[in-house]
Amino acid sequence: MRKTALISLVTAASFAGAFAIAAAGGNKDRVVADVQTANAQTAKARSVHYHVAITLKKARTPMTLHIRGASSQGRLLAKLALGSQTGTIMLDSNFLYESAPKGIVVLGNFSWLRMDVGRLSPRSQTMATLRSLTPSPLLHIVAEAKLHALARRDVFVGTVAYDDPVVRTALRDLANGYEFRELHLRVVVGRDGLIHRLLLLGRSADHKTTFVLRARLFGFGTPVKITPPAPGTFMDPRLEQLQA
Repeated sequence: MRKTALISLVTAASFAGAFAIAAAGGNKDRVVADVQTANAQTAKARSVHYHVAITLKKARTPMTLHIRGASSQGRLLAKLALGSQTGTIMLDSNFLYESAPKGIVVLGNFSWLRMDVGRLSPRSQTMATLRSLTPSPLLHIVAEAKLHALARRDVFVGTVAYDDPVVRTALRDLANGYEFRELHLRVVVGRDGLIHRLLLLGRSADHKTTFVLRARLFGFGTPVKITPPAPGTFMDPRLEQLQA
């Protein structure tokens, strides 16, 4: 499901132009400290709402994964869409709920799968997928990027080392396991001192596949509202085993 992204040559060219303008930076050490302070403060936000679009384009055929979500400590709501396929993932304290594709009902009345998060290893693929559906991987990428400010002073642009271990981990699930190089990042910091927008561009080593990630962060501190599926609409494999 986690297929991803690219834009037109015109957009890519204009974005590259922005990087050329960035060379007129000024005190680069002070600028980098400012954007990294914003990054750290964003990571500390009690909650954040976000829209993320990840597009992968190969042979002129783009595929875009849309993530509309909200997350806070122990809570996550992420609605996913890839073409006509849709799904929802919810984390409510101790339980993780995953909807069947497009709300399809299986085995009678079940349209959700429930899992006990306490029984999952923090290093499991399930937990890695959960983290990839939050802004956390994006903020890790910002922390590793070499950024400079544009004239507006609230826009920062620069490059990201594709072979950085932190970057590789952050992009692994977002890019569906593909490795993208020539990574360029654009970050917009709001008046509240928090990161509000990100644009990450890259391409495969053979230049046949391009990658574009756009993210908008908002609603900082706003409660994450989750309504767990009603009893009888979800299947819990562990309960099934206990009742067997």
